[in-house]
Amino acid sequence: MPAVAAPPLRDYQDKGVNWLCAQLEKHKAVLLADEMGLGKTLQALRAASRIGARRIVIVCPAGARRVWQAEIQRWLLNWSRHVVLVEPGTKLTDVKLRLDQERYILIVGYDEFSDRHSQLANHLRSRRFDLLILDEAHYLKNPSNRTLTIYGHKGSSTGVQASASKVILLTGTPTPNHAGELWQHYRTFWPATPALKARTGRALSQAEFEDRFCRFRDTPFGRQVTGSKNQTILRESLRDKILRRRKDEVLTELPPLVLQDIPLTGGPQNNWIVRVSPEVRAIAAKLNYAFEHAGDDELLKTLRNPDSAVATVRRELGLMKVASSIIWVQERLASVDKILLFAWHRDVIAGLERGLKEFAPVVVTGNSTPNARALAVQDFQSDPATRVFIGQILAAGTAVTLTAANEVAIVEASWVPGENVQAIARAHRLGQRDMVLASFLYLPGTLDERIMRVFRRKAAEIGELQGDDNASAA
Repeated sequence: MPAVAAPPLRDYQDKGVNWLCAQLEKHKAVLLADEMGLGKTLQALRAASRIGARRIVIVCPAGARRVWQAEIQRWLLNWSRHVVLVEPGTKLTDVKLRLDQERYILIVGYDEFSDRHSQLANHLRSRRFDLLILDEAHYLKNPSNRTLTIYGHKGSSTGVQASASKVILLTGTPTPNHAGELWQHYRTFWPATPALKARTGRALSQAEFEDRFCRFRDTPFGRQVTGSKNQTILRESLRDKILRRRKDEVLTELPPLVLQDIPLTGGPQNNWIVRVSPEVRAIAAKLNYAFEHAGDDELLKTLRNPDSAVATVRRELGLMKVASSIIWVQERLASVDKILLFAWHRDVIAGLERGLKEFAPVVVTGNSTPNARALAVQDFQSDPATRVFIGQILAAGTAVTLTAANEVAIVEASWVPGENVQAIARAHRLGQRDMVLASFLYLPGTLDERIMRVFRRKAAEIGELQGDDNASAA
């Protein structure tokens, strides 16, 4: 896989490529879990070149497809005409014809594999290719259709991965919530790991894996994982299969990241319940009382329940924050040139956009087309008049570089701690010249404040597994 005008690698990146190549000689799959912003894409492409891969499949979030295409066009010019980009409207017959060639890089989004009977998945299962790159591999942490389509059932070779000679997993947040989220990778690629076997010598089942590495409680509705344990043992057991480096370890010239909690003024304070809509007021009062007297595990259990009425209250709280968040941003923009804002709900994002029109904001949500997304990033990065970037955390929290700003504000935090870290890393990454200040905006005296504190503690626990000493600040 020859490259033209390949970029010079930093020392840690060169070591990362060496590690990938060396470990791929021993194992079918390895996981590069470098912290966000350290250049995992470049390392994976360089490793693909070094191992001589000629038929490559890259699976990534939908919003990252064009990013991978641009990176290949920038650094692997000889491969530009061999890129096969699968987007909405792409004809499968055209893809099949391209995959008959001796050289190709197929770039496809995870959404293409949400149907276990996907025609593209079936076609890939019938072929052999040299390398499968799974970007943001934590997307496969649960037994979803896309996980079963790509990984197959336990003990079977029905997944797309079975057609790949080698696999590189990439993620800056390998365990967004708890250690048990490594099990899908373990059962697919590393079940023979000596230190991770049951007493009988067989691979650990999911329940056994969780018994060993998770804190949990059994409920009438099934097991509820509430945390992690034995992190050091798990990390050491997978040391030859997972490589994790932090920014402060390998990129000493990167300016520091400072995080802070910002109580918004002019908010509802202790009378916030009377500010919610009448139809959810009783629910809000009940949740408020329950959360004031609940431990972290009980609160997390409620937040993870997709049927919980807390989702409705969460949206109400987000809408309450819009006006005071706008005032706070206006004040900050008197001192800084640009700022990134992240939120969860689209009506919250729309409110922020309307209130900050004077700063020519650009917006990226799950509804943004690839072209609109790329244009928004370009405008924010290069146009001095575009001073505000507003992103939906899941849609804009990965696969983009937004180093034109050194201030980030989380207006609505994700309830998955790793996703907040990902969002902040859009600014705190290679190319950033200034200290990055990340602010978590919250309404004092409300559930918003309580939830923020719990997820800060949760982030610290996740950081222990990933070896992140400073994760408690994220």
